[in-house]
Amino acid sequence: MKKLILLLFIPYVIIAQDFKIEHKVNDDKTVDFSYKNLSANTITVIVNFSFLENTMSSTRVVEKVSKPEGKLFKLKPMNNEQNIGFNYSYLFFNHNINPKVDDDFIYILPYKKETQMFVEELSYLGSTYSNQEEPKGWKSYSFSSDEVQKIFPVRKGVVIDVIRDYNVDTTKTFTYYNKMNSVKIEHNDGTIALYSGFNKNEIYVNVGDIVYPKYNTLGKTEVYDARKKHRINFSLFYYSTKNGIKLTSLSKNDQTEVIYITPTFYQNGESVNLKKDFFYESDYDDKTLFQNLIKRQIKKYKKGNLIL
Repeated sequence: MKKLILLLFIPYVIIAQDFKIEHKVNDDKTVDFSYKNLSANTITVIVNFSFLENTMSSTRVVEKVSKPEGKLFKLKPMNNEQNIGFNYSYLFFNHNINPKVDDDFIYILPYKKETQMFVEELSYLGSTYSNQEEPKGWKSYSFSSDEVQKIFPVRKGVVIDVIRDYNVDTTKTFTYYNKMNSVKIEHNDGTIALYSGFNKNEIYVNVGDIVYPKYNTLGKTEVYDARKKHRINFSLFYYSTKNGIKLTSLSKNDQTEVIYITPTFYQNGESVNLKKDFFYESDYDDKTLFQNLIKRQIKKYKKGNLIL
């Protein structure tokens, strides 16, 4: 039997205890690889075999996982009378990299139904103040009103980050500031929505929560500055490899980048691109509301007893 050696190489931002791979050699000489994940977001994991014997498996395997634990893959022997010989290492990256984005998805504006909001587009200030290159596809919106508003998710997803640390300075007027209370939600197609501008004491969700549009309140808005406007900033994006790099060739963080998306929203029975400096009213129909829900969830949703 070949000696089995486990090598760990973890270059990314997750601490080592948050994700790990284990393997088990079975009586039939197959080898099961499984994982344990403490992060709420999807993980892209790459397993590299530096040595393989008595199996047809690829030497580099890419998997994407989002559950707390589960199976990754199985090695099967070519000769059932002999063990599989292997050495492997692995690395992993936060988020679903190179996801299959649902370009046809129709989003719902994040205010309560029939509530009006003023929509502005936000400029990317990184290139102005820090010489950072504008991200690909840059698009970010500000939804504002004169009154405190409940904010709902624009589609079903899982909460992957919550920041509730900041107080608002209402004595000054700001063009922009980045210290905002926020909620980040990952959707099932790998896109991520960032909502910023909550009252730190009025955020109602936590990391790991599954949230549904118009069913779960994420939180309530806070005034933005001395002008006393309630404002929530919103952007939608995903992670991609740079310059067409294949996932099987991915080895470090700086080979990835953020790609922003211009979403289409439901409005008056149609899907529209939002105009800047324009008033919109939050609206939806059942088809739009239930895009990501299975029949059982729709039934419970309508009864008001959806188990999250």
